[in-house]
Amino acid sequence: MENRVLILAPRGRDAHVIGEVLSRDGRKCLVCQDAAMLNHELRAGAGTALIAEEALSDDAMPLLFQWLEQQATWSDFPLILLATKRIERPKQALDLLEKLGNVVVLERPLHAETLRRAVTSSLRARLRQYEARRQLAERVESQERLHLALAAGRLGSWELDVETGALRSTEALRKIFGHKVSAIDHAQLVEAVHPDDREMRQLALERCVRENTNLTIEYRAVWPDGSVHWVESRGHPMRTVNNATGAVTTRIIGVSLDVTDRHEVNEKIRASQLAVERLNDTLESRIAERTEELASANDRLMKEIHERAKVQAVLVQAQKMEALGQLTGGIAHDFNNLLNVIMGNAELITRLSRDERVHNMAQTVKRATERGAKLTGQLLTFSRSSNLDLKAIDVISMLHGMRDMLTLSLGTGIHFGTRFEVDEAWTDADANQLELAVLNLGINARDAMPDGGVLTIHVNQRSAPDATLPAGQYAVIGVSDTGTGIAPELLTRVFDPFFTTKPVGKGTGLGLSQVYGIATQAGGTARIHSEEGKGTTVELWLPLRERHVAEAAVPETFDERSDGHQRILVIEDDVDVRSFLVDCLKMLGYTVTEAAQGRLGLDRLRADNPDLLMVDFAMPGMNGLEVISEVKRTHPQLPVILATGYADVDVSKERVDGYAVLRKPFQIGDLARTVKAALMSSPA
Repeated sequence: MENRVLILAPRGRDAHVIGEVLSRDGRKCLVCQDAAMLNHELRAGAGTALIAEEALSDDAMPLLFQWLEQQATWSDFPLILLATKRIERPKQALDLLEKLGNVVVLERPLHAETLRRAVTSSLRARLRQYEARRQLAERVESQERLHLALAAGRLGSWELDVETGALRSTEALRKIFGHKVSAIDHAQLVEAVHPDDREMRQLALERCVRENTNLTIEYRAVWPDGSVHWVESRGHPMRTVNNATGAVTTRIIGVSLDVTDRHEVNEKIRASQLAVERLNDTLESRIAERTEELASANDRLMKEIHERAKVQAVLVQAQKMEALGQLTGGIAHDFNNLLNVIMGNAELITRLSRDERVHNMAQTVKRATERGAKLTGQLLTFSRSSNLDLKAIDVISMLHGMRDMLTLSLGTGIHFGTRFEVDEAWTDADANQLELAVLNLGINARDAMPDGGVLTIHVNQRSAPDATLPAGQYAVIGVSDTGTGIAPELLTRVFDPFFTTKPVGKGTGLGLSQVYGIATQAGGTARIHSEEGKGTTVELWLPLRERHVAEAAVPETFDERSDGHQRILVIEDDVDVRSFLVDCLKMLGYTVTEAAQGRLGLDRLRADNPDLLMVDFAMPGMNGLEVISEVKRTHPQLPVILATGYADVDVSKERVDGYAVLRKPFQIGDLARTVKAALMSSPA
């Protein structure tokens, strides 16, 4: 319904002719008899509407203007007005056009291709509005989840502007300080802190900002009724830079919790210990009586210590995985530049050489570099720095589609079976990476059963088992085998990169670490259960989402070579990468100039006046983003491509803040496609 094309042309056969033209392109068209029907169908849902100018005089047309004015903030419904060709329109007609808002005027007689392009453009604009609506709804839902989580934990959130002292706080925070008013400022909050603790709290805030470290502090608060409460505050500084003025704003964002009960428990424990010491000097009967009370307090203390130990173990594991992820991610980023030069020049040789022997050698080099690129992709997946293409997928359908591939990979000695407790299990994940994760687990299970065995893949839905996962429902994919199992002392290391229990040369040690990275980037986690001699089960916990059916995308073909005499300026500090880029672009028919640094490139920009700028991200002096910022200030309409091997630049978007992104290593076809798209997007 939301993609329909509504047509209102009351005179002649215009409406039916237009409908026939658009229907040949697969458009869903509905001819409206009058403005009243148009208004009714708009409220039912549509992508765009074509209105003949003579229909604007319909008595029901004010209802359309009213509907347009009352649209939601995300909506700006696109209209196409089929106008009669005139030299000049009267003021009344111009006023009606103004009321229509987002309108494209096409003068009749119409060319069929013009009509198709106008409708395609309007539908594309409407689809972007639907995407904005979806993102807005997700943002509202995320905020509601955060508020519910804070309320469940009795946490009060706050945000303090260090320079101005402006304080933003939630109702829960105000309750922690005993206030029932709708808002309090920072001065009132400081006034509520116990006089003996104010200096200590202020010094902690200053140290947090000065050293850019976490804030963790406990202090007393005096409520308006005179009662004293203990407050624990945790936070972290955040600095933002105003791109226009360059001014730096420092804020501390954090949460606070009333820990009065905990302090009272600690005081009771200390009092019990003193009482025990006093009772040592008293009668044995009184010692026995007080010992029972002490045992009860000691039990509570041991339970708390045990819980803290479990939480500490989870924290240590998370910190270890984060540190290893940063290390492997940095190695992969630097390796991408080397791979790009080797892969690109091998492809150039393949394209330019007619010698079959040279051609075969270049193909061998290209295949080897592609395997290297796959390895860096695995490292980036573990480091949680790669940008996965997260889409809604049904885990059950995916596993059904993998059955033949798994059966072939496992061989004849393994009995393979599935056990699905649900018909569908939808989640947001990268389908290719998730298939690779399941295949890795299947191959690991096969290697653990050299004499044959049983491999079972099971899927069910479960709630988050503990605080290590956000609350909610999860799709759990379990891969179980009856193999040799893993020793208990090795279980904490199986997700580490390059760690393997296989013999030397039999595995890279990246399989399970990649599985872990894929699961965490999809918002879940990976867990392992194993017992020596009985087998192993690896579980992928992925957040459940509602059922979703996506429309199939149609691939587009294009001519790689330049269709004109466009000029391209390349700014790249690596000599080999720059030489490769220049050779490729010249081969594609572009006129190319080059610069080795950002500042030199800006000087060449003024002299060369190019049609497109291609700039590397990591360069000495000025990085690529700084160069782009300067270029957009002086040449705001110039299309820009940022070439980077850093995975923290989101390449899932075609354009980000006025520039396109090209990830290294890339194929020559990827380069040609990105350059063409950037040039076509230019207003010139």
